[in-house]
Amino acid sequence: MVKITCDEYLPADILVVQSSENKGVCYTETKNLDGETNLKHKLAVKTLNQALTSRESLEETLRGELSCEQPND
Repeated sequence: MVKITCDEYLPADILVVQSSENKGVCYTETKNLDGETNLKHKLAVKTLNQALTSRESLEETLRGELSCEQPND
């Protein structure tokens, strides 16, 4: 688990599970990847965003497996 705060750099392949913003939204800038400077919004999974309200709820609630594609160009 990684906690990211405002204006921090983060890996491009990170999965958003909770946000302090309304409806689980967060904004990312991808200029280091694609040169675009506009902010793109990402959404946390709704059920996770609602369930994960504290560190304790995170430890009690989050169990599972994440599957994803292999890296590509």
